Amino acid sequence: MEKLFRRYDILLIIMLFLMVVPAERAELFSLAEDQTLSFRHLMRMSYGDVQANRASPDIVLVNTDEAFFKAYGSFPLRRTDIGRIVENLATLGARIVAIDVLMDFPSSYGEDPVLAGALRRSGNTLLVAQADIKDGRARKVNLPTKTLDDASPSAYTNISSTSALVTTLSRLKLYPEVSNQRGGWPFAVKVASMYLGAEPRLDGSTLSIGSVTIPLDHENTFYIDFPPLPTGTRFLFQSQGLSALEFLDLDSKDENERMELSFWVKDKIVLLGDTSEVSHDWFDTPVGMVYGIEIIADTLNTILRGAPLRPLSHTVEALIAMVMMGLLIGIAVLANPVLRIVAFLGLFAVYFAGGTALYVHQGVVLSMSYILLAGLMGYILIEYYHFMLVRNQKKQIAKTFGQYIPTELVEEMNKSGKSVEVGGESREMTVLFSDVRGFTTLSEGLAPQELTQLMNAFLSPMTKTIHKHRGTIDKYMGDAIMAFWGAPLEDKDHARHATEAALAMIGSLDEVNRSFEARGWKAIKIGVGLNTGVMNVGNMGSDFRLAYTVLGDAVNLGSRLEGLTKQYGVLVIVNETTAAAVPDLVVRQLDAVRVKGKDQPVTIFEPVGFREAVDATTLANLDRYHEALTLYRAQKWAEARAAFEALHTDEPERKIHHIYLERIEHFVENPPGADWDGVFTHTSK
Repeated sequence: MEKLFRRYDILLIIMLFLMVVPAERAELFSLAEDQTLSFRHLMRMSYGDVQANRASPDIVLVNTDEAFFKAYGSFPLRRTDIGRIVENLATLGARIVAIDVLMDFPSSYGEDPVLAGALRRSGNTLLVAQADIKDGRARKVNLPTKTLDDASPSAYTNISSTSALVTTLSRLKLYPEVSNQRGGWPFAVKVASMYLGAEPRLDGSTLSIGSVTIPLDHENTFYIDFPPLPTGTRFLFQSQGLSALEFLDLDSKDENERMELSFWVKDKIVLLGDTSEVSHDWFDTPVGMVYGIEIIADTLNTILRGAPLRPLSHTVEALIAMVMMGLLIGIAVLANPVLRIVAFLGLFAVYFAGGTALYVHQGVVLSMSYILLAGLMGYILIEYYHFMLVRNQKKQIAKTFGQYIPTELVEEMNKSGKSVEVGGESREMTVLFSDVRGFTTLSEGLAPQELTQLMNAFLSPMTKTIHKHRGTIDKYMGDAIMAFWGAPLEDKDHARHATEAALAMIGSLDEVNRSFEARGWKAIKIGVGLNTGVMNVGNMGSDFRLAYTVLGDAVNLGSRLEGLTKQYGVLVIVNETTAAAVPDLVVRQLDAVRVKGKDQPVTIFEPVGFREAVDATTLANLDRYHEALTLYRAQKWAEARAAFEALHTDEPERKIHHIYLERIEHFVENPPGADWDGVFTHTSK
């Protein structure tokens, strides 16, 4: 856990999510939040309880649009005609007539007294005022003209956007500082209070209008629940509106026409406003562009339904943020990048879907954008951390192994994501030791610089051969090379690859010696020892220097086997485990020996080649040799002597025949006894 909280990406994620709640409270990213709100509300309109969410039939719009003004013959609507419409609506039984026409300047035609008289006679009207809002506070209310204000109550209609960049109207804000002033209530709130017959009250963060109680947030706002519209309509006035032309002249209507108009407005709230494009009285909302009079209607409908959209408390929002933070930290510890992105997308898809479902079906408003933004930034930090970790790991691998193993293996390690850590692990591997025969004599008479050139000319092709067969160079020890197979990447064919490398090293000596002779240097021979067994491999050393190396008895035995090549007169010796691991390797069994420092005997072999490359004559000679060896171990000295002498005659240069002839002579004089195990003990390296 302590290691986890040392990761800078996790610390930054914690900081991001700790900032979520205050950022949401301050509405720092209201523009982004409005986009999520728009999506959720469109889903609510399509998949929520459509019947319950529909606009109230008690709200009717009487509007002046392009068709109205074309028939009317002038613009704007004269105040005397506004008065005529208001009186006609009252005559038809409208319960409230709310006029969304700003009249804060006196009429140029002296029409205000006529309109004021109509307002007084109707007795159920409301006029528009404007709140003077600055820095989030209302300073005062700009009322209609004195003549009109004396004739009718008023209320302000201006709504502030939550975003400083784009004007999007999604909430209604109340200003307690002006609520006690004349016209100091929002227009929709005042209409609702007139309709319900109760004065609005602000009690802390709660708005009460009679039996309707609406909780407000810390900014004294509530969400407008824009209702779904009938199929084929874009604006509310298209389904719940009538043209103001219908109410200009009732005298010209017959009784049936009057009854029909009365059916539309009787005992209802009538909102009189402008829906013409020339007025520019339309605004961006979560459901698109909506006319101002429609926003009033939607807000009024929301109030009458008790404001069904309710935000979560900040405590719950903070708890959700902490849960999401914990889950994102859980994703951060996943090593697999595919698993990380799947988990991240799954987590935030569930979060987004859950928040949307709560909004659509329960009216619960979760501030989604803040956690989504924090989550996205957190995920970018996580991926950046893992990118840097992998990059540094690749650099470490290249630095640690680049000089010792082939480039292809370094690339494989980078792809596998294998980490390089101090310490070791035990695994079965194959180790190789090689040494130049007579190096001291070879180096005599060479200047230091020339000796360096000679060693480079020898070690370079040997190293290339080892790398070609997937070997790792452990170290150079003067003229000697130590290498191993099976690490840092596991290699199930390590014994085969090591054997191939050993035979290839011997095969490349001809070309090396030709280049030596061309430069006036003596030809060289090498001995190679291979051993397969369990070894400890890893980055080992001190606080001052580390080396990737192998340790263990199996490693020491490999070194001993290389030393035995001189005594047996062969170029390569492998132990029994190496020979067994490469079943198609043709070998000559040299001996069963106890090497210096080891009590357990081992059987050693000279690799001749792979079966498909060994000719029949060689195989026949090997069969003769192994028959002779069987006679020797059965203490049939005469038969064994004859067999080895015949072999020696055919291959006089092969030292192993001479060795066994000498041992036979010794055992003829000094029989080993019936309990002899055939093992020869070496007392030197």
